Amino acid sequence: MRKLFRNIIMALVPFSLFSTSIYAEDSDWKIYGSFHNATKAIKIGSQYYTLANGDLNKGEQMYDNNNLYVYDSEDSSIGTYDKTNALSDHGIYDIAYSKESRSIIIVYSNGNIDIMYLNGYIHNLPEYKNKALQDKTINKVGIYGNKAYISSNTGLIVINLNEHYYENLYLLNKTITDTRISNDSIYATTKNGIYAGSKADNLLDIVNWKLCTKDELKNSKDYANAIDENINDTTAQKLVSKIVPDSPLRNYAYKLRFVNDRLLVAGGNWYYPESSYKGTAMIYEDGKWKAFEEKDALNSISSNCFRNITDVIQDPNDANHHFLSSKYGGLYEFKNMKLYKHHNLENSPLKTILPNDKYPYLYLRMAGLEYDKDGNLWMLSSAVDTIVHILTKDGKWIGYKNKNIEYYATVDKTVIDSKGYVWINSRRTTNPSSVNNVSSQAGLLIIDTNGTINTQKDDKEVFISKFNNQDGNPIAPNVWWCATEDVDGNVWMGNDQGLFVSYDTDKLLSGTNTLTQIKIARNDGTNLADYLLSGVEIKCITVDGGNRKWIGTADNGVYLISADGQEIIEHFTKDNSPLISDNINDIAINGKTGEVFFATYMGLCSYMGNATDPSDSMDDSTLKVYPNPVRPEYNGDVKVTGLMYNSDVRVVSAAGKLVYTGKSEGGMFTWNCCYDSGKKCGSGIFYVLCTDENGKEGACTKILIVR
Repeated sequence: MRKLFRNIIMALVPFSLFSTSIYAEDSDWKIYGSFHNATKAIKIGSQYYTLANGDLNKGEQMYDNNNLYVYDSEDSSIGTYDKTNALSDHGIYDIAYSKESRSIIIVYSNGNIDIMYLNGYIHNLPEYKNKALQDKTINKVGIYGNKAYISSNTGLIVINLNEHYYENLYLLNKTITDTRISNDSIYATTKNGIYAGSKADNLLDIVNWKLCTKDELKNSKDYANAIDENINDTTAQKLVSKIVPDSPLRNYAYKLRFVNDRLLVAGGNWYYPESSYKGTAMIYEDGKWKAFEEKDALNSISSNCFRNITDVIQDPNDANHHFLSSKYGGLYEFKNMKLYKHHNLENSPLKTILPNDKYPYLYLRMAGLEYDKDGNLWMLSSAVDTIVHILTKDGKWIGYKNKNIEYYATVDKTVIDSKGYVWINSRRTTNPSSVNNVSSQAGLLIIDTNGTINTQKDDKEVFISKFNNQDGNPIAPNVWWCATEDVDGNVWMGNDQGLFVSYDTDKLLSGTNTLTQIKIARNDGTNLADYLLSGVEIKCITVDGGNRKWIGTADNGVYLISADGQEIIEHFTKDNSPLISDNINDIAINGKTGEVFFATYMGLCSYMGNATDPSDSMDDSTLKVYPNPVRPEYNGDVKVTGLMYNSDVRVVSAAGKLVYTGKSEGGMFTWNCCYDSGKKCGSGIFYVLCTDENGKEGACTKILIVR
């Protein structure tokens, strides 16, 4: 049984947020669900329990990914519920209210179920989610008295809401789309008609369910009295649709990047088989969300064209100037969040995959935006002869023809490293295309422009697809996702075979076809080692201020590994943490706060990490401590920021006794308010003494602990 704790924060604004928490108050997780587009509302007294799915069309990939909030008309407060503060799961399919049991049943798309009682308790019923059934798709939730009847593709689930347990699971081997209940019978609607089962019979036996004729139903008083108490209050839905907690426009998160304190979110996708998302790009800054204006793009271009935004990037010299790439319609230029120019077939050298199609402008497959150090914008076009285009800072276009990846189907990420080398991925190995008869090869193209983008004659290029690891083992990835440079200039790469590192890019450019797989010693006396994350499909890698690697996978959540890869520090999955999906699209880090954002298949969430970008220098004034003072009710860590990279840190008591020693992660030091022995410190003033790793610069601050 879970107790639902409510912390209501009232403010002098029309609608203030309160949160409900079953975690400690210092929970490091946040879920950024969309509360736009109310799809259902249930009015209980003055409170309106509301589902919202972020303005999705039915049939889009995440239509059932609803979020839950409650609006109280008496005090104008708004509360949001999610996996970090009350619920057991993410991605709500439906909610229903039982007056008799005074509870709300929350049914998730994956079959998980929560029962939330109005007295503040929540019970989780995961049995159906965990049951070994081939198809657990849920279609509708019905209420009759103190019982919930859940129609699914496999059968009918009955939940006793008073006693919070599964009462029955009727496996009818039919898809049930709706259920109506009377005092005597259960009526289940299928595509073949309506089946009736008498409550007096053993309905676990499928033979006791009878297919009703139309005349039988028409003449049945029992069927006429059958009802479903689960009703969507459309009046309430219209009311709360105008009262929206600040949140992302939609539950879309594909490509992320941080610029200062600003998070840019591209909400499209580039997956196969084909899937289409409304054109979505957003900015999160100062705790507020705003979306790039879609109206002009949809009206002046085409609603079919402005879809699947694959990337968004900010002009390094103008914070109000952005470019958005699309899987369908080319390149969009925005100023002050409004469409400024659409770069397309008519006004640019960008090319379409299908020039002879009736709508050729729908096939400009664009992605991989990146600025070089001179302010030139690089971008990628897939499945055409000129894969790489550059829009110079003075508005001129340069096309790069690359025989290594010409006509390749999915070329979607660009990285420019500290040497100026350009890394471009070809994601998939494919059979010959029906459009151009070209096979694609998964791999990485590395380009050394030699400082001249106007000519390719002096360039060096190499395409890495099949290669050997350091032990001579051949590796041939079929999917190649990413490459990322770390603080030391090493390039870490992710594909469907695992994690690989290049410690010398120049050797790769000169023809060396070897990449390193990190080995982890077994420490079992055998002198054997295992390859780190071997066989794990790695989609994205991001380096934090401590040079540690945050690694997102296709189906295994998120890993945090040490700077050298020798230690797995964290492994977050949707089952052991509030992470909302194990399928990670991208990761971005706020270098000033350490907050790590995860773009997932189900939307956006974050974790407050313990590494920030290091300072170039430090003194007493640069160090910041929070919380300070540490009060009795606080059980979390104390964080000190403003340090230089890999600083040595000592915590000493007011009497000068050494309490704790450690090192900063990037620019942050984290202390659990304990001695090195693990014993908790008592009340008092503690000094934090910091020196850079070379012992040349130092700084000091103090922490007050109150027990």
